[in-house]
Amino acid sequence: MNRVEIAANLPPVQYGFRLETNSYQERLVPYQGQAVLYYQYVMDKAVDAIRMVPDGCLDVLICCDPKRPHSLICGTILQGEQIFFHAGATYFGIRLTPLQSLCLSPAPFRDLIDRQLFLGDIVRGVDCLCDDIAEIDSFAGRMAHFERFLLPRLLSADQPSGLLSYCLQQIYQSKGNVTVDELAADVGLSARYLRKKFVGTLGLSPKQYSRITRFQHTLSTMINRTAVTGNIASEHGYYDQAHLIKDFKHFSLFTPMQIIMLMQSAPL
Repeated sequence: MNRVEIAANLPPVQYGFRLETNSYQERLVPYQGQAVLYYQYVMDKAVDAIRMVPDGCLDVLICCDPKRPHSLICGTILQGEQIFFHAGATYFGIRLTPLQSLCLSPAPFRDLIDRQLFLGDIVRGVDCLCDDIAEIDSFAGRMAHFERFLLPRLLSADQPSGLLSYCLQQIYQSKGNVTVDELAADVGLSARYLRKKFVGTLGLSPKQYSRITRFQHTLSTMINRTAVTGNIASEHGYYDQAHLIKDFKHFSLFTPMQIIMLMQSAPL
């Protein structure tokens, strides 16, 4: 498996979409040697917020409500929180990994962390394209239109390479269990310089991004097992169960067992 494939095969977990929206669907689609995650959901008429967790990614969201059409570009959050949406509205989105964000042309990834900005304020001339997508009825049709007209406006054609690309791949491959010192030794640079490069480009330190990656891998494993086993903490590089629970409460506001119970109670 090459470095690009590692990143492409690790879509993050956002369980709030499955639990708190209607008609949720998603699809991974190849693009320029990687994969982008398209998704769509309908907000319940009585719900105006979704529980979200950090995933280190960047999302573009288009509200397809004909009375309130708008588009947002959303950076990763750094701890669990509720994100507000219009009740009853249909949303279409695309999620880009940090590796893909290295090719982001409108704005640096670091400037979008913990922020939700109107896409038209970042990328000129896209409001009409977003309105066109909102008027398309099918999920497949929206994906095709976005890939043809909008995605080239967001991502440059150059493939990510160099120091940060390599380090991101090592973090993915280690499932968030590589230290800053190990990364620095691997690339022959000081840990201080590596931190500076990460923060300057991504707005996250290597340690912060590794923590989010480890949390996401653990969350995915937990949900797929549908049970919390006694070994899950050590399997994913946590010191003990208390360390695991502390990270989960920070990133999701829930304990691992509470998340499992939420998932098991969700309608099929």
